Amino acid sequence: MAGDVVLAPHGAFVTGHGVVLPMAFPDFDGGEHTRRLHMGTAWSKRMIFEFSRSLLGETHPSECIAALFDDRARPPRVPEPQAARKVAQKLIAYPADQTPLLEFAQLHNISSRTLQRQFVASTGFTFSEWRAALRVSVAADLLAHDFRIGQVSQMVGFSATSSLTRAFKRHTGDTPSAFTSPRMHAVCEQQPPMIPATTTFARASDDIALWIYSGTATVTTPGYCRFMGAGETVTIPSGTSTRLDVSAGSVALPVPLAAAHDDLTLSDVLAASVNPLAAVELQRLSAQERADAEQVLVPSV
Repeated sequence: MAGDVVLAPHGAFVTGHGVVLPMAFPDFDGGEHTRRLHMGTAWSKRMIFEFSRSLLGETHPSECIAALFDDRARPPRVPEPQAARKVAQKLIAYPADQTPLLEFAQLHNISSRTLQRQFVASTGFTFSEWRAALRVSVAADLLAHDFRIGQVSQMVGFSATSSLTRAFKRHTGDTPSAFTSPRMHAVCEQQPPMIPATTTFARASDDIALWIYSGTATVTTPGYCRFMGAGETVTIPSGTSTRLDVSAGSVALPVPLAAAHDDLTLSDVLAASVNPLAAVELQRLSAQERADAEQVLVPSV
């Protein structure tokens, strides 16, 4: 729905109706599970800014966005050895299962010490702590869907609410109440932070246009400098080192040259960005290239 933010792992299929902003941040580890937060439409411009950052070569979302998906209750890694993996798969299917380590080992014809070693070597957790981490992860998801803490404790296999609380403190540093639906909604309903001023040094692999969606920006290339306002576009030739200074509260979006025209809209930019044959590619300058460019690309307006 409008105002939703969906975090999907690479390879996930996501469908939607209306305006959907696809963003890829290759250096952001969001986990292996698809998650959704309802931020509200007040965050729309902020998310368009994040969309812009992804097109301008950023590899990680802004800190305020990444923090929303700080998954302290992330499921533990599934062990690789066959016996431990089968045990883990059973517990994932039935988190409340109380089968002890020794019995699982006997079921798979190995010693309990071997099974324990498999868990530690593959996940960094002993068997008991792996199971506790799994239960905490499942419990956090249930709490976010309005289940009561006492009810969740029984559903995931803890003998008492106090046991659930201790496990949460060990694995997340917080209590179960921090993961309840009202607390999560309170975080998401906060007003978005101000869009900061940004300076980007990049190089286009093909001729592109840069469109100022809102606010103002200054584009500087060797021998050229232009101050731009909302709705204006400028052409950036391929292979040209470019400095882009975007004012606070403003958003600039790169557009394939073939898609640029006088009456551009956000929908036009989106249509171009999801077309792999037309998508633009801006590469960030290396640290040395940026240092060299800073000596030359000095805005004069």
